[in-house]
Amino acid sequence: MAKSPQKPHRTISDPLTDATALPSRVAAMRRKILDACAGRDIEALRIPIDWNEVRPLFERGAQRAAGADPIAVLKALAADGDGLENLTLLRNVLRQACVRESVGGHTNYVWPAFAFHPPKDPSPEERQTMLSCVRFSDLRRSGDNGLPPPMRVGIGADGVWHYFWSHD
Repeated sequence: MAKSPQKPHRTISDPLTDATALPSRVAAMRRKILDACAGRDIEALRIPIDWNEVRPLFERGAQRAAGADPIAVLKALAADGDGLENLTLLRNVLRQACVRESVGGHTNYVWPAFAFHPPKDPSPEERQTMLSCVRFSDLRRSGDNGLPPPMRVGIGADGVWHYFWSHD
């Protein structure tokens, strides 16, 4: 009987609140994304998206359509159809603390930290912050903590933006 493959070891750090302590490439990608969000123009996200050799994923389990325009995908996923929801979510998520997630030999910095370390009994302010990181279409879903799943941003230690999606 064949052995089933083992899952790689996964570790999650405590929340990291000091953005100046991020690796320089991670900090640079985070800054590029936040700068794009500040202009309130979804087209500005092309700069950080195109910094990658491979475009980030915007839906878990989604297949990349060859030649698909990432801005069109972000617009289609936004409740407003213009992508402003995603700009706001990206900004809100990247303003939170993050965690360092290590799986096997790969390290990602993932925002927001409360997706991994939610408060046991969130205050009204904490709930508001947590809800500000949730896609409108996910508001009716709830996770283990009774709250809807927040959007997550994953940036590799090498500065590659891997994903922006809600956790299922």
